[in-house]
Amino acid sequence: MATASRWLRVLVGQASYALELLRVQEVVRVVPIVPMRGARAAVLGVMNLRGRIVPVFDLGLWLRTGGVDATEHSRIVVIERDDELIGVLVSAVEDVVTLGRDRIEPPLPGNVAGVILGVARVGPTPTVLFDAYALYG
Repeated sequence: MATASRWLRVLVGQASYALELLRVQEVVRVVPIVPMRGARAAVLGVMNLRGRIVPVFDLGLWLRTGGVDATEHSRIVVIERDDELIGVLVSAVEDVVTLGRDRIEPPLPGNVAGVILGVARVGPTPTVLFDAYALYG
């Protein structure tokens, strides 16, 4: 991570998480998602994004914190890696924050290596920073 980096903060239920902004292509309203038989539990299905088929993950299920209830505040965060897109359903998008190393604590011991990048002190509740590319695994 650079000295200061920008993060998109999202909510999953009441918990705050953040994805590095450089990995985020766009944020879209929830659109119809077609279920895919045999997909992993965290994969809700696929959506059509301007002619591209994009798999959509429920971030709550992926994090094992419980599924995201889609409401008018819910969004799908589209992440791009090597021209491959995935969507991540979140309860809401909070904001974009710039974090220096002084505001990021190391991940807790015992976390899956590389998934949790740290915990940031932003406002009254901690924000868990995670590597969006881990969703591709």
